[in-house]
Amino acid sequence: MSLHHSTLTYEALPKVSETNPGMKPLEFNVLVLPRVVQRQRASGIFVPENAAQREDEGGDEGLLVAISPLAFNEEDFPNPDAIPKVGEHVMFARYAGKSFVGADGRVYRVMKDKEIVGIRTAAATSAQVAA
Repeated sequence: MSLHHSTLTYEALPKVSETNPGMKPLEFNVLVLPRVVQRQRASGIFVPENAAQREDEGGDEGLLVAISPLAFNEEDFPNPDAIPKVGEHVMFARYAGKSFVGADGRVYRVMKDKEIVGIRTAAATSAQVAA
């Protein structure tokens, strides 16, 4: 039996100033800190490790930590006002990019700018934290 995505709760994402990936993205890459599944719920129930690990590895949402100078710089970008900014909560393609452990011990993902598929709105972010 697998856990449905909506039954999982996530640890709160830190502020960008509280992160230290120890890496700067180059070319058309961005750096994202994916959200992490809470291993224990408020009720005291533990999430099975394989389910939590599967969701962590295949997660599709996180905090945009850094953007390389060339990312999102195409002349034909549909809407320059919609370019993601550092500190925003973004959605990305599932299993996108390459994972690595940053200088602060957190697992980050470096991925192409094209793998960012959306920006979470403030209302959605608040609802996600409350979940």
